[in-house]
Amino acid sequence: MLVLWANAVLAGAAATAWLAAGESLAGWFDVPRWAAWAAGGVLAAAAAALAVLAWQRRIGWLPRIAAINAALGGMLWAAAVLAWDGFTAEGRWLAPAAANACLLLAAAQWLAWRRP
Repeated sequence: MLVLWANAVLAGAAATAWLAAGESLAGWFDVPRWAAWAAGGVLAAAAAALAVLAWQRRIGWLPRIAAINAALGGMLWAAAVLAWDGFTAEGRWLAPAAANACLLLAAAQWLAWRRP
């Protein structure tokens, strides 16, 4: 259950950052402001959904959530590589860091689910 709560807290923190600093983040990643705020909204919804799953102790969802986090990590790495020149220095360190965080969280979720 701890890994679900950790994922919910991480998504909530990321949502807060995206919503609070949407204009700066939009500049770092060369995306429109509305897209940055929409990403914050999606992260907020994900945080709420993860908190509900953790509260209800729905451990069966861990493999699906791990797959989503792994796919998100892969997409963030692909975006970092493909759009590297469009990112500012901040975006160049934040995108790979977020991608690695997603991949590590996916591994932790998979291992937590497989644990006897």
